[in-house]
Amino acid sequence: MASPPILDFDQLLRPISDDVPAGIDIRSDANASPLYYSVKDARSSARAKERSSLVEDGEARDISVEWRPVLAQAQDLLTQYSKDLEVTAWLIEAAVRLDGFAGLRDGFRLARELVERFWNDIYPRPDEDGIETTIAPLAGLNGEEGEGTLIFPIRGAPITGGQSVGPFATWNYEQALALEQISDSEKRDKRVAAGAIALPTIQQAAAETSAQDFMLLHDNLQAAQTEFQQLSAALDERCAHASPPTSNIRHALEACGEALRYLAGDKLRPASSDRTSEADGEASSAPGTAAAPGQVRSRDDAFRV
Repeated sequence: MASPPILDFDQLLRPISDDVPAGIDIRSDANASPLYYSVKDARSSARAKERSSLVEDGEARDISVEWRPVLAQAQDLLTQYSKDLEVTAWLIEAAVRLDGFAGLRDGFRLARELVERFWNDIYPRPDEDGIETTIAPLAGLNGEEGEGTLIFPIRGAPITGGQSVGPFATWNYEQALALEQISDSEKRDKRVAAGAIALPTIQQAAAETSAQDFMLLHDNLQAAQTEFQQLSAALDERCAHASPPTSNIRHALEACGEALRYLAGDKLRPASSDRTSEADGEASSAPGTAAAPGQVRSRDDAFRV
């Protein structure tokens, strides 16, 4: 069973007013624009600090506190001023960093329900480029010619618990697999010194993660995948050929599922043996040795987001 919602959907999906259900354009309104630019600046600052931590430490330090203002102020904008997909995209970026797959699930659900309920008036409004302007923020999450802004945080969502070590994410696991392939001990030591986590350390975190916690992570991930499929279908229905691409997010979620199932092993099977026995069999040989689309092997890969 997935965890309870982290967002107040009743509040976020309530029309702004009877006259203008989707609200106003927050970019030009004198009352709303200061809050809009505050959220925009907070997001830019949080991303800059993430990148700085990668340069300094070789791995993404937990700076989730930097994303709290983004999540809080984005909800204020969506509740009080406007049903806006750019703000929704920022909320999704913050929610996955703060609440992992549960945050991602709720972010995708919010985007879908906003599209379904407010599509004719939702912001940003189409301009000379047509509907592409409206859906550009969601397209940016996936990326079009490269990886989008959501790929690295998806791979940064925890897939183990944390007691004596951890929690660890898919990108830590993928780095650990890459480390296992390095036969030169000096090179391996350099990678570890640069922040790479060795596979035994991640396996220790998995051993310390309860079956209940693994099942919760797994159910939240599956719920996020389902919500993303439904969001994609809602956009396909309304945008046809202009609908944003989805493959990078889909592949990232699949990679997380493979890594989680491998690390959980028997702890996951009591609740999902019928659904995942085939996937567990394929994962038993440590998935991810070859780079999948969007796979993060190093901090250089992370900089592409």
